[in-house]
Amino acid sequence: MATQTEMRTKSQTKVFGTLAQIIRTADLTPRMRRITLGGEGLAPLLEGTRLPADAIKLYLPVPGEAGFMPEFGVLPSDDNPFSIRAYTIRRFDPIELELDIDIVLHGDSPGSVWARNAKAGDQIGFVGPRHDFLAPDNTDWYLLAGDETALPAMSAIVESLPAHVRVFMFVEVTDESDVITVRSDADMKVTWLLRGSTHPAQSNLLEQVVRNFEWQESRGYIWVVGETSVVRGIRRYLRNECQIAKDQLHITGYWRSGMNNSEFDQQTLKEYQVALANGKAIDDHHDVDQLDEN
Repeated sequence: MATQTEMRTKSQTKVFGTLAQIIRTADLTPRMRRITLGGEGLAPLLEGTRLPADAIKLYLPVPGEAGFMPEFGVLPSDDNPFSIRAYTIRRFDPIELELDIDIVLHGDSPGSVWARNAKAGDQIGFVGPRHDFLAPDNTDWYLLAGDETALPAMSAIVESLPAHVRVFMFVEVTDESDVITVRSDADMKVTWLLRGSTHPAQSNLLEQVVRNFEWQESRGYIWVVGETSVVRGIRRYLRNECQIAKDQLHITGYWRSGMNNSEFDQQTLKEYQVALANGKAIDDHHDVDQLDEN
């Protein structure tokens, strides 16, 4: 079996570093590509609790170089160049030992370059998983909202929900070419928000739909992911004006306008290191706790 490094957090989520192999690739839309990983390096995922929207961090090598085993706590540097990118586990097949990640392609960022050039047989190291969906069991309805970076996680979440719950899903994308089929046994309504040429950080479409949302009776859970400044405004509205309890919210900035992905990921990784050093579980630390402090 491939070598793995591992650690356990207070929540007993098994977090490990491993090396997997690319099995195949597929273009889902002009701006989203699916990478399927496989091999014995995925075996540790068979242990512990798997939840929808679990995330892993890929350790992307310099273009043209081979994948490598990640080391906990090691950050990219001039002497050790690589990039770290977080992606949702879109699908995990425990029988075939396969894992899908769906990657938004934008510009020449390291993640986009790697995804465009990824091919069967390549290896990639990653660390994870981290839970990003922790809704209480007694939830009757869900409000999910996010931009295209949140679409893989939202799709995984709604696929996991039972038929008796209601789901209101709002997805902001560039145009119709980004629309994909989303399936669920739940009573689900999906609304696609097309921003066109507006930059995602300047778009107010997500905040508008949340502000106009008709609140349901019974207990709900709200999950919002996107650009940090956008979701910060939504968080303030929900917490301050709507008085939504913290245990009914998960609001996370997946990316930050004006900060390149390497800087954002390094900042996030350092926050996780501090959280772990202070005795917190890796699942306890989310951008939601930092949004109003930046």
